[in-house]
Amino acid sequence: MAKLFLLAMVASALLILAAASTASSPDNSTSPSPSSPDPTAYEMLQRFGFPVGILPEGVQGYRLGEDGSSFEVYLAGDCQFRAAKRYVLRYSSRVAGSVAAGSITSLEGVKVKETFVWLRISQVDVDGDQIRLHVGPFTKSVAADQLAVSPQCK
Repeated sequence: MAKLFLLAMVASALLILAAASTASSPDNSTSPSPSSPDPTAYEMLQRFGFPVGILPEGVQGYRLGEDGSSFEVYLAGDCQFRAAKRYVLRYSSRVAGSVAAGSITSLEGVKVKETFVWLRISQVDVDGDQIRLHVGPFTKSVAADQLAVSPQCK
């Protein structure tokens, strides 16, 4: 039960980081040189050390702040999917936070359902081959290789 909850939390946090750091949109403040295309949200996730599977498929765009760490990721709408057969993850159409190499903090827009209660995932960290998810006072770890593929929203 705890392992599934951790996996769901890690997946959500990683997905948010990926979207925030790699998706491109017209207001993307991290525009590369004119001759190269904008990196996708998923490519940006990898640049920050996260697997692409922490972000669901279908990112519409992202904005990385002028400070280089604050971000917003945009999905077509709210997104919900089942993780580890037991947990339900919910991404808002806007996910935001602060990203640095191997860490997403002040995360907004990602929740995991535990029994009948929705809990906010507030932070996601990479620790070697593990992803740590922070939900309130609890921290769960998930193997990064379990997040190699982006989930589909339902």
